[in-house]
Amino acid sequence: MIRVALILIFGILVGCSQGWKSEDFTHEDSSKGKQEFLADSQKCVANKDKFSHLIRGRELGFEGEHRGYLGCMKQQGWSQKKTS
Repeated sequence: MIRVALILIFGILVGCSQGWKSEDFTHEDSSKGKQEFLADSQKCVANKDKFSHLIRGRELGFEGEHRGYLGCMKQQGWSQKKTS
């Protein structure tokens, strides 16, 4: 029973760990801020599994489970900042 509870807690923590932050993205139009990012991000989270976003994400070179979200954000004008 304890093992099942620990696995459940671990699953919840891992599942909730991916959060997109406005600080991680820049917009083509530098006047767009956090509110616009949050609106676009919410829209892309809801639509990330649409086929068009998955294809666009792949065309832009995104890999893995986040390619639909990142493809959608790129279409909205947001680019992920480079990490060094």
